[in-house]
Amino acid sequence: MSWLGLVLLVLGAYLAYKLVGALLKLLMFVLALVGAYWFLAPHLGWPTVSELFYVLGPDFGGRRIEEVVQPGSIAGEVSGRMVDGVIDRILPSQPLPEVEPLPEPAPTQPGELSPTEAEPSIPGEGTGTFRGS
Repeated sequence: MSWLGLVLLVLGAYLAYKLVGALLKLLMFVLALVGAYWFLAPHLGWPTVSELFYVLGPDFGGRRIEEVVQPGSIAGEVSGRMVDGVIDRILPSQPLPEVEPLPEPAPTQPGELSPTEAEPSIPGEGTGTFRGS
């Protein structure tokens, strides 16, 4: 690696360090703004953070964030999402169709055995010739 590569490597590491620092500063600034809004909005008559989250955030089925994360409602929420009876909702209960056995193939010539009667046996099967350790 040449000296130019080493200089570029050090410069890239420095710029990455500065970028992470700038992003953390920006995150802290946004967090401070949200915190200030959280405390000042009720006093100024503005909508609260949870009301903004309710309007602009994800859909929780018409419930506010305070109703979703209450410990007493978590058990009910989880039990409501259980998958009991899913198969009954997907497949209506009907009797299974009866399965007919496959027909036996006929022998090709009058003296031959059918394929089911003439199955080749595996050598050593059932003869006791297996010698294990």
